[in-house]
Amino acid sequence: MVWHGWETDSTRDPAAVEVLDAFEAAQEAQKSTADCYRAGVAAWRRVHPEQTPVYSAQRAVSLILAVKATLRIPDE
Repeated sequence: MVWHGWETDSTRDPAAVEVLDAFEAAQEAQKSTADCYRAGVAAWRRVHPEQTPVYSAQRAVSLILAVKATLRIPDE
């Protein structure tokens, strides 16, 4: 994915709370990982219906990864 620097910070977007709440609710319901991300994307689309599906998915997933993902590097 190429970042152009003009995108706003997804974590500061008005949709952020809804996206993370939907993702977490799906996790608590023991949905598949794909369904958890789909729930987050659907929440983003509800807040931003004017955006294309692809752009909405990119923004929602980048938000979820920014907040939820951790990188573990094993000690050698």
